[in-house]
Amino acid sequence: MRDDSRAGMKIQRKGEEMVEMTTALRHLRWADDLLFEQMATLPSEALDATYGPKDWTVSHLARHMVGSAEWFCFCLTGIPWTDLVLPRNPADLDALRQRLRALNDVLLTEASKADEEVHFEDEDGTRSAMRSIVLAQACYHSTEHRTQIACALEVSGIPGITLDDYDLWAFATGIVDASA
Repeated sequence: MRDDSRAGMKIQRKGEEMVEMTTALRHLRWADDLLFEQMATLPSEALDATYGPKDWTVSHLARHMVGSAEWFCFCLTGIPWTDLVLPRNPADLDALRQRLRALNDVLLTEASKADEEVHFEDEDGTRSAMRSIVLAQACYHSTEHRTQIACALEVSGIPGITLDDYDLWAFATGIVDASA
């Protein structure tokens, strides 16, 4: 690791040991699973709720979360993404929940590998990133959209999703149920 005194932090170099991310990824899997399970119990109009932009309904955000997990898995493994349905009912949400759980399992497996640069193709050509950065982005991205979904439901007056139910402390109380 090198010391970057300007930023006051250590910079990890390619091939160096990475911080263990399994717990964060287990939390990701647990929180995503809980969110989709709870969304399936909400009234059907909940899927049309929005926090602002009309094209970012709860339904679109849910599909985007799964599509993004597919993207992160593609970047790490080359597993291609699929055509995902825009959820309209509890069965659709359950199908997305099952797909997301499988993708999050892939991310957990990737966390056990060395922190190396991964290469992938996107619309701009060949790109690369450290494995740890892709995994960290997966955790951040999902948290961001759980928050947007909760916000959309709240501003639409639809109760049922409380962000405190998804935090690390809630996860820690049920950690036996969230094994890898």
